[in-house]
Amino acid sequence: MPVRPVLELDPERVQRTNKLLCQLWNIPSLLAHQEQAGSNMVKGIHTVLDVPTGGGKTLAFWWPLLYYWSPLDDSPSTPKNLLVISPLVALMEEQAKDLTKRGIPAVALVSQSAEHEQNLKVRQQYMFFVLDCSPDE
Repeated sequence: MPVRPVLELDPERVQRTNKLLCQLWNIPSLLAHQEQAGSNMVKGIHTVLDVPTGGGKTLAFWWPLLYYWSPLDDSPSTPKNLLVISPLVALMEEQAKDLTKRGIPAVALVSQSAEHEQNLKVRQQYMFFVLDCSPDE
């Protein structure tokens, strides 16, 4: 079931999301554009984030994920799927490994991957899953 955009964010969830991201990535605080872009996505607002390399786009993309879910939340009613589409295959593979190390099951699914079928089998083992995929042929 898709998550519907919300008009108003729950302040407690926003605070929990920011705290969780900071804990998982061992940073003191989020940058303003990270929370703003993430909250826009939860609200269903189309968002363009023009930030240079190293400017924190990745955390902005994970913000909606952690607004709805926490690694400690195993409730069956909690949304548990996130699809990330990116042409940057090496980055996707790196991020999937990094998320998994942080307790968030994730996999990068790319056509060149010898693990393609294995990745799909791994996906079936988890209640929650981040799927990074490439828009290549």
